[in-house]
Amino acid sequence: MRVAIDARMITYTGIGRYIQNLLLNLPAVDPSTSYEAVLGERRIHLDDRPNFKSRKARWNIPIYSLREQVLLSSEMMSSSPDVLHYPSFNMPVFNSRPVVVTIHDLIYYLYPAACPNRLAYIYARFMFRKVVGAATRIITVSEYSKNDIVKHLGVAPEKITVVYNGVSDVYKPITDSSVIDAVLRKHGITGEYIFYVGSHHPRKNLKRLIHAYAELRNRDRSLLVLTGEIEERRKDLYRTVDELGLNGRVLFIGRVGEQDLPALYSMAKVFVLPSFYEGFGLPLVEAFACGAPVVTSNVTSLPEVAGDAALIIDPVDTNALTKAIDSILESKDLCDDLREKGFKRAAMFNWADAAAKTHGVYKSVSEVF
Repeated sequence: MRVAIDARMITYTGIGRYIQNLLLNLPAVDPSTSYEAVLGERRIHLDDRPNFKSRKARWNIPIYSLREQVLLSSEMMSSSPDVLHYPSFNMPVFNSRPVVVTIHDLIYYLYPAACPNRLAYIYARFMFRKVVGAATRIITVSEYSKNDIVKHLGVAPEKITVVYNGVSDVYKPITDSSVIDAVLRKHGITGEYIFYVGSHHPRKNLKRLIHAYAELRNRDRSLLVLTGEIEERRKDLYRTVDELGLNGRVLFIGRVGEQDLPALYSMAKVFVLPSFYEGFGLPLVEAFACGAPVVTSNVTSLPEVAGDAALIIDPVDTNALTKAIDSILESKDLCDDLREKGFKRAAMFNWADAAAKTHGVYKSVSEVF
């Protein structure tokens, strides 16, 4: 069986990690299956293996462009694969081979503000509906996302396979003080801190997190450190820090490379993901694997992923969020309990299993045609 995988988004956060880890693990599942990864203008080096190679696309095919519909299918077909895998909904709707598409969530379908503009939102809505019809099989990353796809897009449940994300081996407790000191110094962090990883989109609920931080009993003991690209359109979020007099206490440190994240998770007193909507919530599992006590929301996929390893709160209840963070900061026993549960929970999510289940989907669609 020959599989072509659209890897143009390999440098992206989130979906980029999904692509990278699948490409690392798929070749070991079945040596008789060969893989070709098609890369875009922005790419990383990938080592060839006996049953894996990567190459740059012959044409420039930008993400979310009309060129995807015109050129991408032909690009993917150049090695005469038996199965095509598109790891996001931005796939060509006309293909001459069985197609597997991964739909991680319906954020761009349900949240207009997630898109750069109104036209992009209309295009995303149109594409989701076309893609679920054009795909031979759909992979998604949680039971919640599966139910969302069935509910909002009218897809038959049997067409969808849930394959949980994994957590990379680089996510583990970092104890080397020289590594930790270098990472903290690089990002301007001194002393204890509460940590968040992700974008600054309103669905991430960061304004409420900042208000909850402002009410902590021992606020002066810990900074609030938030990763994520600083965006001009999120000015109201950044103004919240000024309005609450928290300058110097709330740090927006920008996008953080994966090489620094394990140390930052490891040193965090609390990791908080108070989102309103997640298709999976990969930072939860990364935090678990690094030993950070976690607070997260009781909505969408987050309870499914967190299990009993986190304090789970109503994301609209600022007081509950404050109390949950305070309880971890003030109780070593609770901290230790959550840390041990987190390690066990993280062990349930691994990329080798995800790759094996993904290969099973490829095999099932190839046998139909």
